[in-house]
Amino acid sequence: MKKIKLSFLYFCLLLGCFWSKKVRAQQVNDSLSYYYNLYIESKEGSDLFKVYNFYGKHKEFSLQKKDTLNAVYDLRFIASIQYKIGRYHESDATGVSALELIKKMVTTPETIEAKIGLLNHLGIVSYELKNYNRALQLYDRVLKIVQTNNQKNIVYNNKANVYKKKNNYDLAKVEFTKVYLNNLKLGNILETARSLDNLGLVKSKLNNEDGLKNMLDALKIRQTENNFDEIFVSYKHLAEYFADRNDIKRVKYYANKAYDLAVTVKNVSYKLESLSLLLNLDASYKVKEYRRLTDSIAVAKQVNENKFASMKYDFSEEKRKAEEAKLKLIKSQLAEEKQKQLKLLYLISTLFILFMAILLYFILRSRHKKEELLQVYKTETRISVKVHDEVANDVYHIITKLQDNATVNEDVLDDLEKVYNKTRDISRENSTINLEANFNEIVNDLLVSYKNNEINIITKNSAKINWKRVSKEKKTIIYRVLQELMTNMKKHSKASLVVVTFTQENKLVIKYSDNGIGTENKTHNGLQNAENRINSVNGTISFDSHSGKGFKATITI
Repeated sequence: MKKIKLSFLYFCLLLGCFWSKKVRAQQVNDSLSYYYNLYIESKEGSDLFKVYNFYGKHKEFSLQKKDTLNAVYDLRFIASIQYKIGRYHESDATGVSALELIKKMVTTPETIEAKIGLLNHLGIVSYELKNYNRALQLYDRVLKIVQTNNQKNIVYNNKANVYKKKNNYDLAKVEFTKVYLNNLKLGNILETARSLDNLGLVKSKLNNEDGLKNMLDALKIRQTENNFDEIFVSYKHLAEYFADRNDIKRVKYYANKAYDLAVTVKNVSYKLESLSLLLNLDASYKVKEYRRLTDSIAVAKQVNENKFASMKYDFSEEKRKAEEAKLKLIKSQLAEEKQKQLKLLYLISTLFILFMAILLYFILRSRHKKEELLQVYKTETRISVKVHDEVANDVYHIITKLQDNATVNEDVLDDLEKVYNKTRDISRENSTINLEANFNEIVNDLLVSYKNNEINIITKNSAKINWKRVSKEKKTIIYRVLQELMTNMKKHSKASLVVVTFTQENKLVIKYSDNGIGTENKTHNGLQNAENRINSVNGTISFDSHSGKGFKATITI
């Protein structure tokens, strides 16, 4: 038992060390990979602020080490975060500052890749700021240095979207055609369908006859690939196509298809877009006026926001210090939040260790109980063998010798025979139980062995019990307790009928009943032994008996 306690303490110590290391690792886990993953998987603004804070500090650290390339990477992340939260002018300024750093560096594959990413990003920001001419200039700069068809496709697609926004559908068609032909070479099915759909939409604006066919072909491909996002875009574009032709019936058809798909994929933005398509069909003047006003207000708001954002770059040094103070406050709040998280982690670690300790305690206690039961069983078996081999056999030999002696009193021989029978019964009651055999047959054999001309034994449903679900320890206890009850019956009850019923649902229930004289004393040795045995496997046994009214016992395991 001491060894078990020492093992338990050693286990807890190891577990504590393990969790302490995990906690320390969490404290220092501000590596690049951690914040990169946090940026990719971020779902809340607080996550983006953490990443923004990290890359801001890492940029300064990289510049101090004169690691310009890493500083450029840091600025790219900062610009991307600023874009995500709608700070387009700030994102633009950050991207330009990163390009200025690249100008001072030797041209390498890494700097070219960084330059391509920054120019493309600045083009996207310019598009959001409605500075379409600047966006096109930036995309043209990218095309001069890109090398792969995948990179070219991204730029061609971006240029096409700018031309489409400017209602210059001829040039948009040229760019989307390039994307489509490149995707055919690359063999990317979904990308091919996307470019074919975009090309078809632009052709439809130019009243080209094959525009609708392109869009329908793209829809078939997307449906074959079972890509819900792409299918939604096809439905939206087809609704737009038929809206341009005032085909209300088909507009409703595709707009409703888009809405049903949005409901299926549980996408709120898709629902909004599809409902907007349906709302456009309302011919009411007031509805149209409402939509015109809301659109104009939204545009005006965006223009004002852009103007306001532009003015921020002319603010004084004092204003910049105020921004720095605000950033420090955010840092402080983040640090406080981190401390709260660490405290929570410490608490969880402690609770986990405590839980594991309690769990281990119960496991060891259960194992100890099993070992005790095994030792009792072995002791009973050993006593049985000794009683049989040493006592019963010796008594039997004495009886044999005395039977040949004519002078021996018959009463002495009868007494010796009774002693022999008792020792034989004791040996049988504690003999080895073959638990590997069919336990149903073993139990039936036990019960039937008490049957004679005066006592009738009836068993019910024993064969219906799934004895494989019952552990060896519990089988041993059940056997011994039934043996105790039957022996008690034979010695004391004067019963002529015994019924033993077995049922099994969540637990195994055995009901014993006889028609004997009963008893008021339920604490004599046989019954006490039975109760102790059942308690050792966390079972219960109850007795119901009154003098002259038979004896009943219910075992639950």
